[in-house]
Amino acid sequence: MFTYSLYRLNLIKKAMHINVWNLIILLAFIVSGGAGFILLILLELGVSLPISPQLLYWHVELGLTLALVTIFHLHTYWKSSKKMFISEKRRSCR
Repeated sequence: MFTYSLYRLNLIKKAMHINVWNLIILLAFIVSGGAGFILLILLELGVSLPISPQLLYWHVELGLTLALVTIFHLHTYWKSSKKMFISEKRRSCR
């Protein structure tokens, strides 16, 4: 919401707002996906490491962050996103 507010107040450009959020999405995906992949390998091998609870914690936290960012992303890009959810026939009737 911080960068969105700065963008709406014309303190930063839309491109900067988008770049910040793309970086957040990328970092959250890399950490969450990497932690999930490592946890899966450890589970398949039957290995329990002292770091496993921390990996699970960050995997879940960043997964939730990605879910919230997805909601914000759909809100920001609703005009182009609605094409995925509403058929063209229904859109033209309105």
